[in-house]
Amino acid sequence: MPLDREVKSRLRDRVSTANKSNVDEIADEVRQHLEGLDADDKDHARLTGWLEDLSVVKGGGVPGKF
Repeated sequence: MPLDREVKSRLRDRVSTANKSNVDEIADEVRQHLEGLDADDKDHARLTGWLEDLSVVKGGGVPGKF
């Protein structure tokens, strides 16, 4: 079952403003929502990408920057 629009919007906002001090909390929240999604759901792919972005933030980088 896809994520509700409001949940997706709130998560997207949190991911986009993540920093080293809150990245673990946001990643945990994304993982919680990811667990309820089917692997072939487009939101599953979206949240997986967000987790990758959050791992870059945790490492001190900026997602999308090389």
